[in-house]
Amino acid sequence: MNKDQLVSIIIPARNEQDYIEETLKSIKSQNYKNVEIIVVCNNCKDKTHAIALKYTRKVYDTTLPNVSVARNFGVKNAEGEIFVFLDADCIVDQFLIEKIVFSIKKGYVGGTAKTLPLENSLKHKFIWRLGHVTKYIFLTASGIMFCKAKYFSKFRTDLNVAEDTYFILALKRLGKVKYITDSFIKTSMRRFKKEGYLKTLFKQVFAFFSRKSVTYQEVR
Repeated sequence: MNKDQLVSIIIPARNEQDYIEETLKSIKSQNYKNVEIIVVCNNCKDKTHAIALKYTRKVYDTTLPNVSVARNFGVKNAEGEIFVFLDADCIVDQFLIEKIVFSIKKGYVGGTAKTLPLENSLKHKFIWRLGHVTKYIFLTASGIMFCKAKYFSKFRTDLNVAEDTYFILALKRLGKVKYITDSFIKTSMRRFKKEGYLKTLFKQVFAFFSRKSVTYQEVR
């Protein structure tokens, strides 16, 4: 495998001091080492910026209106040949970035990966396993997306929910899209806990099929 391609990992973060250090540690522990980490602190009022500086020099403070704008901002400061967009509350399996680079090398324009819950309960595992099947069928994203830099299309800034899925759909119009099943991220269930499982799922499905903007509650 060609290990010379630089991977830019772009993380939008809003008051993520309770999660972001473990996220950054998991990136530093990757089997694939040629990465740059870009953290976009979006109107943070906590220690997110200071924590991120322990792991990367590319930490930016903004007051951008939503996560899509923050991701687009991160790309402007990225130097990699591959872009990875990661939520700030995700633990990355140590082989995932290597799998992403391999997928790009095999001709995929981009894609996403399997998601598991950070919380270790049967209920959470069941929900995410069900979601994994759905995401595999419809090629939707949750927590992580990636693409070859030259195929990057800006995230839709008019959406607060399902903007990641529309990013994947845009990639599908450009070429083959990969859903990585032999590696994964683990992400927090905090939104499901706060808004309720059915309500959160309804919002995601409604945003996907209606193509209308939906608003989440603040979970930080």
